[in-house]
Amino acid sequence: MRPAALALLPLAFALASPPAAAKGACLIQGELYGAKFKDCSEVDAARPDSDYKAQCESNIASIRSAGGSASATVSAACPSGAQGSCVNPMGRQVRTYYYARSTQELAVTRSSCESAGGSWRAP
Repeated sequence: MRPAALALLPLAFALASPPAAAKGACLIQGELYGAKFKDCSEVDAARPDSDYKAQCESNIASIRSAGGSASATVSAACPSGAQGSCVNPMGRQVRTYYYARSTQELAVTRSSCESAGGSWRAP
């Protein structure tokens, strides 16, 4: 298992997330390096729904190219029950929620969030 790789996934989502106006969420779940993950990013995106869905699904290609498997779902909001969230990493207007992480993975994720200039929020 590679906790650092899992921690960097949502930061990649943040880079791909557009700046903001109508709320949308992109739930990505799957497996990478033998570890299951479930992450969801919310943005206030001034984009048509079809563009946001294409952007959300584009994240799957990078996971597959690293040997993982994943699915993407667009919805109005991320599900409840997150273990923590990263707000506005890299100066982007995005909130990424993390689910089903081990204590070690969550600690690495928090560190990655803060290193990228995001604010970590515990549930």
